[in-house]
Amino acid sequence: AMMVNLLIGPAFSLIPILIVNHFGGGALELASMESAFGIGMVLGGIVLGVWGGFKRRILTLMVCIILTGIGLTVLGLTPPTAFPQAVGAMFFAGLMLPIVNGSIFAVFQTTVPPRMQGRVTLMMSGSTAMTPVRLAIAGPVSDALGVQIWFWIGGTAMVSIGIISFFTPAVMQIEERTA
Repeated sequence: AMMVNLLIGPAFSLIPILIVNHFGGGALELASMESAFGIGMVLGGIVLGVWGGFKRRILTLMVCIILTGIGLTVLGLTPPTAFPQAVGAMFFAGLMLPIVNGSIFAVFQTTVPPRMQGRVTLMMSGSTAMTPVRLAIAGPVSDALGVQIWFWIGGTAMVSIGIISFFTPAVMQIEERTA
């Protein structure tokens, strides 16, 4: 969670610069991108609420981490002339993120003993604590390589984490342990 937050966070912080510098857009394009993401987030929450995910929550989590990563990677690779594709990729990432977040919290709540739940909160605080670090790194890297690199790096990192997790028994069997 900390690594993903470190790698993905700058991308979302730098969306206005991506719109202006990469896509040559303005306020309307930024509103389109942000709206697509927000609508995706709301719909993703509804999908998770209605569907509930796979019986094995860890499977839901890993599949949706990979799908989120694919969406963000597509956004990072979108050429400046394909803005509608970028909006679609942003919508798709927004659709997947609530499913990822809901699934990870469900896994933690069902597998971590109640007396240890405070440590989960501490871990999530550590993930959020990556914000100043990621923003300090984001500016110089974006100046040197462009803003879209953050979407590509973060997206491919999420895909990699998801794939590696499928082959990591400690992760995939986490729900088999008793809380």
